[in-house]
Amino acid sequence: MNTQKRVFNKLAEETKVELATQKVELALVDDFIKQYNEANKLTSKAYGGSFKIDAALKSMLKDYDAAGKSFLKANARYQELENSAKKIGIDLDAKYKNYKSDISKTLKEIDSASKKILQALKLDFV
Repeated sequence: MNTQKRVFNKLAEETKVELATQKVELALVDDFIKQYNEANKLTSKAYGGSFKIDAALKSMLKDYDAAGKSFLKANARYQELENSAKKIGIDLDAKYKNYKSDISKTLKEIDSASKKILQALKLDFV
């Protein structure tokens, strides 16, 4: 009877070891799946940010384009004002001459910013 008891005890120990090993393996699988899902979630979030960057850059480019066109029209109006003043023989007030330099400076800034945005769009965020 004693031998039978020892055999049953030994079998029970081996079963416990196998179950413990399987439990560890299941925990590793669960940990892997959890980490994999987290990585996918973060990647999706990053892609979403890329779409936002692309849309923001395109919107900025559109706004700079509109501003540039408006400044070009303002420059044309300034040229008309300057030509009219010359025709009637008067000098423009200094503040108007400041507008001319401001228009020129701003158009250069818009051009530079637009080029940078176009370069950024070539990076293909999406």
